[in-house]
Amino acid sequence: MNSVSIDALRQELWSKDLLADVQKEVTNSMQFMGKGQNNVVNVSDNLKKNQGDIETFGLVARLSGNGVTGDSELEGNEESMSSYAEQVAIDQIRNAVRLTGKLDAQKTVYDQISVARENLKMWMKEFICRQIMLKLGGVTNTSLVDTNGVVVGGRAAWSNTPDFIPDAVTAAGIGSRYLCAEVTGAASLAAGDIMTLDLVTRAATLATLADPKIQKIQSGGESFYVMYLHPLSARDIRTSSDWKTAQQNARDRSEKNPVFRGALGYWSNVLLLENEFVPWLDVSVAGNSFRGVATGTDFGVDTARNLLCGQSAVLMAEASNPEALVVETFDYKNKDGVAANWIGGIQKAMFNSKEYGVIAVDAAAAL
Repeated sequence: MNSVSIDALRQELWSKDLLADVQKEVTNSMQFMGKGQNNVVNVSDNLKKNQGDIETFGLVARLSGNGVTGDSELEGNEESMSSYAEQVAIDQIRNAVRLTGKLDAQKTVYDQISVARENLKMWMKEFICRQIMLKLGGVTNTSLVDTNGVVVGGRAAWSNTPDFIPDAVTAAGIGSRYLCAEVTGAASLAAGDIMTLDLVTRAATLATLADPKIQKIQSGGESFYVMYLHPLSARDIRTSSDWKTAQQNARDRSEKNPVFRGALGYWSNVLLLENEFVPWLDVSVAGNSFRGVATGTDFGVDTARNLLCGQSAVLMAEASNPEALVVETFDYKNKDGVAANWIGGIQKAMFNSKEYGVIAVDAAAAL
């Protein structure tokens, strides 16, 4: 009988621990992430058990028929469910750290391999969170940067190319799944067109009246949308007089109050969450559009694409990965290297060419 080697067992345990830790970190950052439709991020791990490179998710719209009354015949008058399938392709992403050598390791007072593992874990978490937001925002601009000028859009098309917001919609300033703080369109967006509570209300109303409807998250006996705000947009809301007044009249300070559960607040049945990975466009560096340089609607000011989400706004497929963390030795076992990889796919859910569960809200967001 063959026995599993200690090294092989350790490798498997390390990989499982890494993936579990990354999943926890991503969930903490995003919230409302898990298996099933009643999550902003709908996760499937079917490809962990089955071979394949594409995961198919079933999306179902809410029933809209009138039903029958009294003793009217129901047979023959049933309502058919409006359903759609979204496919998510998987890919692999990897990164690694190579340590200096045994002598350098002897000089340091910390475990370099453990530190490398932690750094790779955070890198992987940030990559996945960024992918979720790029897909939700329909960002295809590979030159997109963060507020520190670091390019974050280089992998915008990883695993699946995001479905972008149509140019005609951004030019008009409003669509079935889009709002701009400037009502005449994104091309006219000015520095004063910042994120406001009124814009949150408009987005919530658009989601409620959308066809097909964007379905609310059901949690804790409540129904609500979730809106991810870029930190600059969160700042603009926090410093507004409307927000200060709203907080004076906020609900009781209990565990059920979202303001005191790590959320920015709760407004118009929308849970407001600040999230650093929300797409942000620096027009002086990354070009004029979330779609790319000299592509799409020409934005005149730096802009945050805030995201109001309902159920299954984004889909994530996870595949089996028994070697998610690998430690190798080089140079006659003098140098160690630590590598991490994730196999999966992320894509915004679309329903008959419309976003199934997200409304993009563009607002000026200056540093």
